[in-house]
Amino acid sequence: MTMLTVPSPFAKHGLVYFSSGYPGDAPRPVYAVRPGASGDISLKPDETHNEYVVWYQPTLGTYNTSALVYGDYYYTLLDRGFLLCHDARTGKQLYGRQRISPDGSGFTSSPWAYNGKIFALSEDGDTYVIQAGPEFKVIGKNSLGDMPLATPAALRGSLIVRTQSKLYRIAGNAKK
Repeated sequence: MTMLTVPSPFAKHGLVYFSSGYPGDAPRPVYAVRPGASGDISLKPDETHNEYVVWYQPTLGTYNTSALVYGDYYYTLLDRGFLLCHDARTGKQLYGRQRISPDGSGFTSSPWAYNGKIFALSEDGDTYVIQAGPEFKVIGKNSLGDMPLATPAALRGSLIVRTQSKLYRIAGNAKK
């Protein structure tokens, strides 16, 4: 790990995912670790896995955003607006850096997923809708017109979004 550990660790598929880094620095590691170890489980030079470190990517870590596992896929949203996709269980790259928008600003908010879609909220206040899965495709864009920096929160069927000057609660129509 590096000294900068902003992204939150999380668990999925029986693994715990850890990452850290700063744009332009190396390493910016991501580790997928099987829980239950004790003692030193550090990788030896030139190793990418061992009994407890299931996979390791030396330059996949981010500075601000936390990664997302949705289904079988590990998504990395880089601060400059690129999305990458890896197999969540093996770390194998499924697609490399894909620019979300050629005119977008930075991304500080972590991505989230719902209903087969990945959502990425830019600092311009634009939410990009990306199809989930091993192929990259932006399928929509929604604009708030105000700068958000915080990651939205899901709560009781709603999405709570905080921007520089507003607080939004976004919800679908109630079913009767």
